[in-house]
Amino acid sequence: MALTIISGRSGSGKTTYIQNEITNSLNEHSIGDPIFIIIPDQMSFSTEFQLTNTSGVGGMIRAQATTFKRLAWRVLSEVGGISREEINGFGYRMLIRSVLLENAEQLSLFKKSAGKRGFTEEVESILKEFSRYSLDYAKLTDLKVTLENNPDAPATLKKKMHDLQIIMNGIESKLGTTYVDSEGYIPLLIQAVEESNLMKQSHIYIDGFNSFTTREFELVTQLIRIAKDVTIVLPFDSEMDATEVQSLFHQPALLAQKLKDFAFQYGVEVKGTVHLAEQRRYQSNDLKYIEKSLGQYPVEQMTEQSDGGLQIIGATTRKAEIHGIAREIRRFIQEGNRYRDIAILYRQADAYDPLITTIFKEYEIPVFVSQKKPMLHHPLIELSRSVLEVIDRDWLYEPVFRAIKTDLFFPTGANTGVWRERADRLENFVIANGIYKERWFDDHRWLYKKYRGLEFYSKNQTDDERAMQAEIEAVRSVVIEPMRVLMTALKEAQTGIEYATALFEFMETLNVYDKLDSMKTLEIEKGRLLEASEHEQAWNGFVDVLDQFVAMFGNQEMTIREVMKILDEGFDTLEFSRIPPSVDQVTVATADLARLSNMKAVFVIGVNDGAFPTRIEFEGMIADSEREWFSKMGHEIAPTSKERLLEEDLIIYSAFTAASDKLCVSYALSDEEGKSLLPSLFIKKLQDLTGVEEQIIYMTPDEALTSVDDWSYISHPRTAIAYLMNQIRQSEHDQQPLSAEWQQLQKYYENDLTWRTTFKRLMKSVTNHNKTEDLEQNITDALYGKTITSSVSRVEKYFKCPFAHFATYGLKLNEREEYRLDPPTIGDLFHAALKWISDKTTEEDLKWGQLSIEECKKLANDAVQVVVPLLYHQILLSSARYQYILRKLTMIVERTMISMRHHARNSGFTPLAIEAAFGPNEAIPPLTIDLPNKKKMQIRGRIDRIDSTKFDDQAYLRIVDYKSSAQKLDMNDIYHGLSLQMLTYLDVAVENADHWMDVPTEAGGVLYVHMHNPMLKEEKILSDSESESEILKKFKMSGLVLDSPDVILEMDESLEDIGGRSEIVPVYVKKDGTVSKGMSSVINQEELGDLRTFVRKKHREAGEGIMDGKTTISPFKLKQKTACDYCPQKSVCQFDTTDLNQSYRNLSVNKSDEVIDKIKKEAAHNDSN
Repeated sequence: MALTIISGRSGSGKTTYIQNEITNSLNEHSIGDPIFIIIPDQMSFSTEFQLTNTSGVGGMIRAQATTFKRLAWRVLSEVGGISREEINGFGYRMLIRSVLLENAEQLSLFKKSAGKRGFTEEVESILKEFSRYSLDYAKLTDLKVTLENNPDAPATLKKKMHDLQIIMNGIESKLGTTYVDSEGYIPLLIQAVEESNLMKQSHIYIDGFNSFTTREFELVTQLIRIAKDVTIVLPFDSEMDATEVQSLFHQPALLAQKLKDFAFQYGVEVKGTVHLAEQRRYQSNDLKYIEKSLGQYPVEQMTEQSDGGLQIIGATTRKAEIHGIAREIRRFIQEGNRYRDIAILYRQADAYDPLITTIFKEYEIPVFVSQKKPMLHHPLIELSRSVLEVIDRDWLYEPVFRAIKTDLFFPTGANTGVWRERADRLENFVIANGIYKERWFDDHRWLYKKYRGLEFYSKNQTDDERAMQAEIEAVRSVVIEPMRVLMTALKEAQTGIEYATALFEFMETLNVYDKLDSMKTLEIEKGRLLEASEHEQAWNGFVDVLDQFVAMFGNQEMTIREVMKILDEGFDTLEFSRIPPSVDQVTVATADLARLSNMKAVFVIGVNDGAFPTRIEFEGMIADSEREWFSKMGHEIAPTSKERLLEEDLIIYSAFTAASDKLCVSYALSDEEGKSLLPSLFIKKLQDLTGVEEQIIYMTPDEALTSVDDWSYISHPRTAIAYLMNQIRQSEHDQQPLSAEWQQLQKYYENDLTWRTTFKRLMKSVTNHNKTEDLEQNITDALYGKTITSSVSRVEKYFKCPFAHFATYGLKLNEREEYRLDPPTIGDLFHAALKWISDKTTEEDLKWGQLSIEECKKLANDAVQVVVPLLYHQILLSSARYQYILRKLTMIVERTMISMRHHARNSGFTPLAIEAAFGPNEAIPPLTIDLPNKKKMQIRGRIDRIDSTKFDDQAYLRIVDYKSSAQKLDMNDIYHGLSLQMLTYLDVAVENADHWMDVPTEAGGVLYVHMHNPMLKEEKILSDSESESEILKKFKMSGLVLDSPDVILEMDESLEDIGGRSEIVPVYVKKDGTVSKGMSSVINQEELGDLRTFVRKKHREAGEGIMDGKTTISPFKLKQKTACDYCPQKSVCQFDTTDLNQSYRNLSVNKSDEVIDKIKKEAAHNDSN
C-alpha cells in the first residue's frame, strides 16, 4: 500500500510521466500485476488509443484504461454482486416519472410541477447529486427531521425535503435489491473492494480529475488502503495552493492534502509528491507566458515580442467566427500539420454545433463533435411516440403526420420518393377536408372532389380526381390497417407488459427493423458512417426502453396516458453514442469536460461575456442558500454557484494552456438575431499579457470598413466562390473593378473544368438581379393557346404584378388548401343564398319591396339551409364553433335581405338578373378583346345583380355587387388596372342589354352592397323603429352613379320632395333639385362611356402582355398598398427591396376628377390616331 501524488502546472508532462512509468513496467514485465488507469469517461478513448499505440510495448495484457463504472463491473464480476439488473439513464427517468405519477397528491411543493415536462430531469439531477455525495434515504430522513426541529430553517427547504423523501423512498422501494441505477455501482464497488484479490494486486493510476465527489473520494481512499500502490495525477503548483482559496489550483491542491491525510491516518505509505516544474509542452513563447501568468495578479505584459503563438479573433457574427476559424484551420494544415493535432473548445454547444457541422463540411475539414445527439427525432423514436399520441388524442392531424413522415409506414422496398409524394397528397386532402377523429375511418369522407366554388358544384368525379383518390387511398390504407390492430391491442391492454408487447408487435408488423437496416445500408453507400450507426442504435435504444419498462412496470396495471408519459421520459433520454469514425480529424469538446493531450493547436471559440466565465443563472432544485444549510448540518453536496465560479478560472486556464504551438481565442460581436454580444474579460487579459491585438473577421470582405487581407478569405474553392460572387456584385454596384486577388480567383473558376459550369450558373444569378426573361412564343402558345379565357380578377392580377400572374396562371402555383372558412367561401355562401332567394321570389312572383320583415328572415334562413350542405365540404356543419359562425352568417343574410327590401320600397330600379353569367357557352356572350397575331382574349364572369329602370322610352342598367367587407370605387385603382371588375360588368350588361330590354339602354351606375350585421354605438337609448332606421343607414351603397336627376330619383325616390343626403346611394341632392358634386359620387354619361372604353383598353393591354410572355417581377405600390401584401408567391419571386437593383413599381396618385381628365385625354388621343 502506497500513495504517490504527481503534481505540476499545465504542460509540465504529468500524463506523459505516468505513461512512461507504465511503459517501463510493461517492458520489464509484460505479464505481472494488473495495472489500471482510471480516467473520466471523456478521456477513455484517447487514453486507450495512446496506450495501444505506445512504441516498444510488447503486450497489453497487464494494463487497461477504465472508468469508475467499468472498474465496478470488473470487480463485481470477480467477487459477486453483479446479478442486479441495471436500470440505465432512460430507465431511471421512467422510474422517476412513475413515482411522480403515483405520489403526486402526497407532494407539497412539487405537486403542480410533477406533471410538467422537464421536471423529471431536475429530479434526476438532484437525486444523482445526493447519490454522488453519499446522501441516501436514511441520511435524508435524518436531515429532514433536523430541519423540521430547527425553527430558523427555511420553510421552502423543509417542503423540498418532504417531497424529495417521498420520491427517494418510492424509487428505492422499486429498485430494492433486484435493480441498480447508474450511480449505484460505486457504493457496491466500495463494499466489494476489500474482497477483491484483483484490487489487492493492482497498481492503480488516476488521471484527469481535479476533484472527487463524496462517493468517488470514498472509493479512492478504499483503493489507497487495498491496492499495492496508487498514483494520482493532480494539477497544482505548490502545496501552499491548498490554503489559498483564491488560488487557481486550490481545489486539486486541497484534494491532494486530504488524500495524504487519509493515507497517514490509515498507515499507508506516502511516497510523497512528485512535482514536475519544467515546462515541456510549449513551442511558443506566447503560450509559455500565458500558462505562467494567467492566474497572477497584477497583470504584467511579457517583455518579448509575440511570436504568433496567440491569435485573438473578433467576428461580426458566430457564423463569420466559424468561417474564420475554418480558414485558420485550413492554413494550419497547409503548414504540414494534421487534423488530429487540432481541438476546438467552446461553451455554447447549441449555438455552435450546427455551425461547425455545416461550415466545416464546406471546407472539407473532418470534424468530430463529441457532444451527444438526442435520439428524439429519429424516425423510429418519432414513430413510437406519435402512434401512441394518435390513439390517445383521437387521430389529431399533427401526431398522425409526424408518424407518416417517418417513412416507416411505407411498404418495404418501395420507392420512398413516390410514397412521400403520395403522403403529401394525403396530407393536403386531410387538411383541405378537415379529416380527424372518426373521419379517418368514415369512407364517405374520403371522396376526392376539388372544390371550385358553388358555381361549379358537381357530385361527379373527373378522371383526374379518381386517380388522385386512388393515390390517397393507397397511403391511407397502409396507415389505418396496422393502426387498427394497434388500437385494438392497446384498448385490451391492462398491464405494462401488454402495452409494451402491443407496441413492439406493431413495429414488427411494419417490418421496421428491416427498413432501418436498409436506411443504414444507404448511409454506408454514401460514406456517412456516423449517420449509418444511428439507425442500429435507435433500434437498440427502442428495445432497451421497452425492456426497462417491462422490467419495472411489467405487471403493473396502467392507462395508456400513464404509459405514454413514462415511455416519453425514456425516449427523451436516449442519445446516440458517437465514436470518431477516423483518427485524423478535428476534435470538438466543451471546455468543462475536455481532457486534451498532444494538441498542437487549440481554438477556444465563443469567448464572450457570460460564457467565459459562465454565467450561472439557475442554481438547480436546491438553491445556494439552502446548500449552505446542508453544509451546516455536516452533509456536503455539490458546490454552490459561488464555489463553481471559483472553479471557472481553472477550467479556462486548462482550455487556454492545452495547445503546444498555437492558441486561437475568438468571440462574436452579435448573435443570430443581431443582438450585441460583449467579449469576455479574458480577451482583455490575454491582450494585456501578450500585447497581441485582436483581428476582426467579417462574413465577407466587403463588410469591412477598412482594408482587409482578401487572401484570407480564399482558402477553399467551395467557400471562396461565394465570397467572389459577393465581390462581383459589390463591384458592379460601386462601378469599380475587382481587386487583383479576386480577378485571379475569377480566372481560376472560369478555366477550371470542375468549377466552370457552376461558376457560369452563379454568375447568371449575380448579373440578372432577380430579373425574369420573357417567355418564348412557343411556350406562351403552349401555356395559353391562341385564345385566353380570362376572368377580370386575372387581368387585375397581371396589372398588380406580371410575375404573380405567371406563377398563378402559367405555372399554376397555389397555396395549400386548408379546411377553414375564408372570405371567398363566405362570399360564396352569400351569393348562393341571394341567388336562391331571387329564384324563389321569381318562382312565387314575390316583389322584394312587398315582403314583410318576417318573410325576409324566413327566406334568408331557408336559403342558407339549402346552400350550407353544398358549401366547402360541409364546413359550417363540422363543429359547434362553425355552427355558431353559421348562425352569425345567417343573421347577415337576414339583415341584408331586410335592407334590400328597404331599398326596393324606395327605388324604381328592380332586379333584372341575379348571378348573371357571361362567357363562352353562357347565355350572355363574353367580352371579346382582339389581340395581335389573330389572337384574342375572352372575358368571362358572373355579375351579382343587374338592376334596371325604364322611363320615357329609355332604360338604365346598374350593377350591384355584394361584398363581405366595405368597398369603395377608387379612380386610381381603375386607371392602373387594379380594379376593373365593376366597370367591366357594366360594359357587358349594357352591350348585351337587348338580352333583356326592348328599348334603348344606357349605363346607370355601379354600386357595392356591404353584407354585414352592423352594431350601433349610440349615446342615447333608441326606440326599435329608430334603431331599425339607423341600421338601414349602414347599408347605404357605395360606388358611382349617373349624374342624372331622373336616374338618381329612380334610385332613391325619397329625395324627390325633400332632397338632402340619400340613405341608399352615394348622392346629395340640393333643395333646388340639383346634385352636389362635392358630396356625391356621380359621373356623366360621356365620362362613363370613356371609362368603359378605357377599361377595354386595359384588358387589351393585359392580353397583349400575357400573350407576349411578360413575366416581369414588378409589383406595384400605390400609397401604402403593394402587390406583395398577402401575395402567396413572395417566396417564389424572392422580391427584395433591400437589393438596390429591385424596387416597387410606384403608381401615381391623383384626385378622381384628375384621373377622369387623363382618361378623356387618352381617349381623344386614341380617336385622333
